[in-house]
Amino acid sequence: MGITNAQTAVGFIEGELPLAAWPHWNDGWQQEAEAAILDAIFSARAAYGTPSTGVRAVIAKWRDYRQSSEPLDDLAALAAFADRGDELAIILGNRQRVPGNYSTKAEAAALAAAALIATGCTGSHDISDTDAHRDAVISVPGLGARTFELLLFLSGTLTAGSADLLTRFAAEAVGNEEPLSTVDATAILTAAAQELGVSIATLTHAAWRYQRTAERPRRQSKPVVADSLADSA
Repeated sequence: MGITNAQTAVGFIEGELPLAAWPHWNDGWQQEAEAAILDAIFSARAAYGTPSTGVRAVIAKWRDYRQSSEPLDDLAALAAFADRGDELAIILGNRQRVPGNYSTKAEAAALAAAALIATGCTGSHDISDTDAHRDAVISVPGLGARTFELLLFLSGTLTAGSADLLTRFAAEAVGNEEPLSTVDATAILTAAAQELGVSIATLTHAAWRYQRTAERPRRQSKPVVADSLADSA
């Protein structure tokens, strides 16, 4: 029996973003807008870390603080710290600052939540790919279009741009020089996820972040390897 597309994709994945080294093997934060905002902001220009360090440690500390059995999907909880950024940084155990050194990432997360609330957003089901929501996020100094793009994806919104990104990943994974259809790309990723024993949400998250980082202009002249990419969101 010949090698299938799924097996070829698995070989590519194991070589380029192995489960043991690539930090983004998790489901993301669908239906958890609070966690998605924290991830989108704290992963900028920082090592993503393990389940107990880096970005996921920040989210875990916020979850502990919230002491809720419900998903972290109430933007008002973060927005309450819009004028108490130092207090939030202590809760999150992280005082990293946004690009440009305008504020701590904790304060930026609270300000972004407040800005989204001002547009009528309360949780992940409200956040959409609109100018109003994009403008709300990038109105916070130090946050940009990439932050908003990541927030959308992590919240569970798959835009046309994100779908194209995943299609390009699937084409590269199977060594196809011609573009794939969305249907074919989805079939390849679904079969690869089954081969790897992970959920399609987990593979999609890992693949999206890999391809997004690999296509950054400043990375194009360098070899794309998991170790060098793991520092970037």
